[in-house]
Amino acid sequence: MDRTACGFLVVIVVSLSFGACGPSIQTVRMDPMTFTASKTDSGVHVDALDPEFLFKEASKDFDDKKYSDSIRKFSLLIEHFPESELAVPARFNRGLTHLAAKKPRAASSDFIEFLKLTSDSQDQADALLRLGEASNLAGDWSQATDALRRRLAIKPMTLNQEIETRARLIFSLRMTGMFKDARNEVEKVASLQGLNATLPEIQANYFVAMSAFEGAAVWHDIFKSIRFILPTDRMEKDLTDKATLFLKAQAEYLRTIRLGNPFWRIQAGISIGRMYEEFYDSLLSAQTPPEFTKEQLDIYISDLKSKAKPLLAKALVTYERNLSTAKMYRGGNEWIEEMEARINRLKEILESDSQPK
Repeated sequence: MDRTACGFLVVIVVSLSFGACGPSIQTVRMDPMTFTASKTDSGVHVDALDPEFLFKEASKDFDDKKYSDSIRKFSLLIEHFPESELAVPARFNRGLTHLAAKKPRAASSDFIEFLKLTSDSQDQADALLRLGEASNLAGDWSQATDALRRRLAIKPMTLNQEIETRARLIFSLRMTGMFKDARNEVEKVASLQGLNATLPEIQANYFVAMSAFEGAAVWHDIFKSIRFILPTDRMEKDLTDKATLFLKAQAEYLRTIRLGNPFWRIQAGISIGRMYEEFYDSLLSAQTPPEFTKEQLDIYISDLKSKAKPLLAKALVTYERNLSTAKMYRGGNEWIEEMEARINRLKEILESDSQPK
């Protein structure tokens, strides 16, 4: 059996010998030290089983973004020294490390266990906020909603803490379809932003902008859900409703852009372009009268494309402008690649529609 596969313990007795100039030698026997060896993807690692040493080293690894090493050392502390005063904070810190390592489900488990082990309200507050964050990332939006609402009930709370908590809550509410509650939270953050607009920490604030973006996304979600279905009177109402929701979402995406946070500014620009495309696609996929002949249907679709074409032209302009912004702020490659792909697609559609038949 390969003993490194599951880890093993080694007890080492350390002796120090020293002397002066003569033959006399003194030996000092120190307390035994215990080590553990674990096999990981990057090789075999040997760690000293001392709670303070493990906590210090794990924290340093976290700061150095060596997340797998940090998780291993916090785990050793939790497993071998459950009664240590460092075991509970180690669990919270391991949750943070799992979050940083993009392992939100593992992070959620750590924060839930931490909440069971603590009673101090401020410790609970921090864990509830991070549980909400991790649960959102893991797609467990109901759990996120519960955790974030519990966080809001704990006072006192700084301005930044309240804005972050409400912004994350807006997302979880939107994802569970609780649109009215989400919109209420959007208005609360907008009010906080308005009352504190001159504070430096509010300028281009990530979570203020996130709140505005998610508020726009509520209208965007409802907009996407509307399909153009016969009879004609229903279709006319759907068109009016869809256009109204488009304008509402667009207004809040533009507000997000004006708030100046680079990340959410780019996301809002992409979303506006998508809405133009989605409107175009909805029009072309609308139900057509069943009595139409093939010739009548061809004429109808050609006329519809002609009327919907400005939507694609506006989407193209939006993407091109947003692409310049993304490059200016060194936005992520995935954003740039997506926008370039959409720009190329729209150009192909617009050019093919302009060719004589």
